[in-house]
Amino acid sequence: NVYKVETIGDAYMVVGGAPSRVPAPLAAERVALFALEAVSFVRKFRTKDGNRIFIRAGLASGPTVGGVVGCSMPRYCFFGDTVNFASRMESTSKKMKIQVADITYRLLQDAPTASFVMTKRVEGDIVGVQVKGKGHQVTHWIERAGPRAWDSFVNDEKDVKR
Repeated sequence: NVYKVETIGDAYMVVGGAPSRVPAPLAAERVALFALEAVSFVRKFRTKDGNRIFIRAGLASGPTVGGVVGCSMPRYCFFGDTVNFASRMESTSKKMKIQVADITYRLLQDAPTASFVMTKRVEGDIVGVQVKGKGHQVTHWIERAGPRAWDSFVNDEKDVKR
């Protein structure tokens, strides 16, 4: 349920909340699950020669502008700071890892159908990463996801209607 925006070189860009708009936690969940599937696929994949390939992924969430660009070969494009930030999340990620911006981390905590295990990015005594144009950013790694359990929505027994 992601929309492929474009492929530029070896980068594959998708969005989770367009062209049909959905709530932000659902959009983040869609892209995060896609990234987890991509990493899982590549982890098992071997070339004809038996060699491995590696990918890295980066996610950011926020407002964008989308529109059709071009006359002779029109295409649907996205623009804005969020697009640039997502690109920086990918370029500063590590191989076979999925790095998410702090806003995406918070949205994934409210994901409607999946529960994500995420860890804060820490290298040495540095939390997060330096991002060109944004300064130091706290980021997280997505480790895995599973179905959201009903009891994760319930704080205690008095929240359950009988």
